[in-house]
Amino acid sequence: MDGPVDSEQFGREKPAIAAARAARHARETRTKFWRVFVVSSFFVVVLGANLFVGAVVVFGNIRAQATAASDAANGKIARVTRPLLDGTFCRYTVFDNNTSNTIEDRVERCDAPRGKPKIRVKSEFTWGGK
Repeated sequence: MDGPVDSEQFGREKPAIAAARAARHARETRTKFWRVFVVSSFFVVVLGANLFVGAVVVFGNIRAQATAASDAANGKIARVTRPLLDGTFCRYTVFDNNTSNTIEDRVERCDAPRGKPKIRVKSEFTWGGK
């Protein structure tokens, strides 16, 4: 059997053990905070980069459509129609006059109705509605 136990120290920790435990707890808390901070920062950066790239793509597409519509209205494109060897089909090509890039290239029947209506430069009133 052991010696008599002092009733005042029973269930209490020694001050050195309590200080070590408090230091370890503070270190674990600090480590957990930085781990959560690093992981959260990573996801914020990835999400922010995706949102930025998506916004650039969307606004670039909107801007390209707006400039294409204004180029067509200003006559800065060229439409070329060439009949193929069989005489039934025609090749319709649309070029950008500034960059010489092909905007549209399709093959359709020559007698097919034109898919695109005439572009009006100014808004005009017509009694027929067309």
